[in-house]
Amino acid sequence: MKVLIVQVARGAGEDRAGKLNRLWYHGLTLPYLAALFGRRAEVQVVDELLESAPLDTDADLVALTTMGAGLPRALELADAYRARGKRVVIGGPTASAHPQVVGPHVDSLVAGDGEGLIERLLDDLAAGQPKPLYRHDTLPPLVGTPVPRYDLIPHRRVGLFYPVEATRGCSIGCRFCLTTQLSQRRQRQKPVEDVVRDIRALQALGVRRVIFMDDNPTVDRAYFRSLVDAIAPLGVEWMANATAAIADDDKLVDRLAASGCTMLAIGFETVRQENLEAAGKGCFRVSRYSQSIQRLHSRGIQVTAMMVLGFDHDGPSVFDEVLQFLNENRVEMAIFHVLTPILGTPMHAELAQQGRLLELGLEHYNAEEAVFRPARMTPAELESGFWRLYRDVYSLRSIFRRLVARPPDRHVARRVGSLAANLYMRHMVRQNRALV
Repeated sequence: MKVLIVQVARGAGEDRAGKLNRLWYHGLTLPYLAALFGRRAEVQVVDELLESAPLDTDADLVALTTMGAGLPRALELADAYRARGKRVVIGGPTASAHPQVVGPHVDSLVAGDGEGLIERLLDDLAAGQPKPLYRHDTLPPLVGTPVPRYDLIPHRRVGLFYPVEATRGCSIGCRFCLTTQLSQRRQRQKPVEDVVRDIRALQALGVRRVIFMDDNPTVDRAYFRSLVDAIAPLGVEWMANATAAIADDDKLVDRLAASGCTMLAIGFETVRQENLEAAGKGCFRVSRYSQSIQRLHSRGIQVTAMMVLGFDHDGPSVFDEVLQFLNENRVEMAIFHVLTPILGTPMHAELAQQGRLLELGLEHYNAEEAVFRPARMTPAELESGFWRLYRDVYSLRSIFRRLVARPPDRHVARRVGSLAANLYMRHMVRQNRALV
């Protein structure tokens, strides 16, 4: 059997497909799905950020995967492939949360984790009796997972970092996060030796830098410490997501630095404590953010600030407040999201009950557009402030202040790398393409 696996671009039509020459880093979905399908089939993978999906294919099965606003484009592709007589299966968190939407467009939906379900799908296809829905009754353990097909990544079109996974799910319970709901507020861990195995597979391809695609691998501190200790002898540089609380443990931060951690992407979310409380993250304190950043910087660990705009306590002044926070703390990178109440989250239910959701299609749920009425500004003010903040943060003035006009240290190469990343983001923002 031949399987074409397509990572679908965000947005309707082909306006987002094949528009990039190079990715700063490559996601894990395609190489991992290729490994799962590849146990039983011949696979071809297409990332629509780099190239459009071929409609004419000799594949027996087309597997589509997407997130967020990519679902409408995925359904367009599904219809096109089925019109050509192809069987189509779809997966991914957004499709999993909208089975009633995707059902009429595909032959099968793999809802949730693919482990075990893909094997059942292939068995049923071989018997000529595929089911419309495949779903786990309970979340499977991350044991016996295959090595991702890293050889299928277009290495000449990928930047410095390559993807690995150690954990899946998150237990924090942010009210705007779909991952929390799909993971049932649980985190599952891969055996540390399997993570090491995957990193060694990348090293065999000449890779020296990896990025953990986990939502938050730091939740279980005992597991995370064992993971960090196992990474240290490998000699790789690595990045991961984390919460600001990671900096409260000085010994752990020392171990992070010694193991090759060069940057942490921290979900600060907001500069207002009231917003953290409302979002379900009241256990974190905005008042400690600057101290956390300073502790990481003192060990040579850079910071990417993940910020959400449009909470109920955000007014038009929030954009300048966030800019000031980033500049004063010399934060190396920042990624912004317009608050997006995804179907299936508590925040979506709350805003729907209040009558604040706008009547917009799923293609607008892209974390760049306002799909609800904010409490203290208009949707237009939220969107314009979002892009203005991106332009201000990645202006030459802000880049100079955050990266250049700061005391010298021994991590010159890392700062040069961050400068390159900032210039890349500046280029993307000027095209109104920030979240890729």
